[in-house]
Amino acid sequence: MIDFNDKAQVAKAIQYTNVNPNLTRDEAIKHIETCAEYGFDAAMIGPNFCALAKDILAGTGVRVATTLNFPQANDTLPMKIAALHELAKTGADEFDFPPTPGYLVGGDIESYTIELNTIVRIAHEEGLKCKAMLEFGFLNDDQKAQAAQIATAAGIDWIKNSSGWGVGGCAATVEDVKILAANTHRPTRVKVSGKVNSLEKMKTLFEAGAELVGTSSATQIVDGLVGDENAY
Repeated sequence: MIDFNDKAQVAKAIQYTNVNPNLTRDEAIKHIETCAEYGFDAAMIGPNFCALAKDILAGTGVRVATTLNFPQANDTLPMKIAALHELAKTGADEFDFPPTPGYLVGGDIESYTIELNTIVRIAHEEGLKCKAMLEFGFLNDDQKAQAAQIATAAGIDWIKNSSGWGVGGCAATVEDVKILAANTHRPTRVKVSGKVNSLEKMKTLFEAGAELVGTSSATQIVDGLVGDENAY
């Protein structure tokens, strides 16, 4: 558990996120520079700005994080693999992706498992850390536990409750973090996203088992303020 009275430790447990499709280059530069200023764990940015982020963040210790097949999740596995190989060329250090929730909901466990195993294997071959956004908004509690177990068995680096976007991207809750924590083990760890907009909320989720948060309210959290309750 981090010391929540230490702003530097809090910042290092946050990935400051802006993956809005209408983000301009100037806005991306400002976002990335803010990540360096605060010393966040990573700048979470769209794939189109990863190379830019890599240049700006060189020597800062702040990682470049991005997304794969976000937010729809329903590209074919070969499409995801091709995009993953291209993503590795951008300079990204890691990525978050949503395993196709329809496979799990429909009982096609084999396809869900193959997808996770394949993406994790190729990510690691490319030198990238990989995080699964399990899109809990589509799943019941049994499916949430099963998703966490399958991702953990695949050797994924991080699992998280959701992207924070759309129907499947529900807000992070203590109950969901406990499900994740109870159904995973090292080296897989728990990240949370979805309306984490205050230091108190972040602390509550970490007490339940989270170790990393992705949020667009990162600066407000570190500064002791409260971010937009409707933001991801």
